[in-house]
Amino acid sequence: MRILVAEDNHILATILADYLIGRGHEVVAAYDGRLAAVFCRQREFDAVVIDLVMPDVYGVDVLEELHAQQRMPHAIVISGFPELVDEMAPRLAAVGVDAVILKPFSFSEVDEALARLH
Repeated sequence: MRILVAEDNHILATILADYLIGRGHEVVAAYDGRLAAVFCRQREFDAVVIDLVMPDVYGVDVLEELHAQQRMPHAIVISGFPELVDEMAPRLAAVGVDAVILKPFSFSEVDEALARLH
């Protein structure tokens, strides 16, 4: 599976990308929302694992752009802000987010969310 990991915490993004590569996926990491949007314009991804809150462009904004362009991959949103997830739930549902995983999370939660995409 081709997966974009979009997370502004460089350490978490790198660890998650390395883990997913080890699981046999082709992975690209983006460290901010703008770069994630650029990568999504350049190529198609089967799934995106995207942080809800990033300093420049929120993950939901990237997903809304992809949805509007009819280029929406499967989406797994990660967030350390459960109250913001609740607030943004209508926007996440409108673009068809497949799963929301709250930080801190385990790799098994990511594996389970990806397995449900098939």
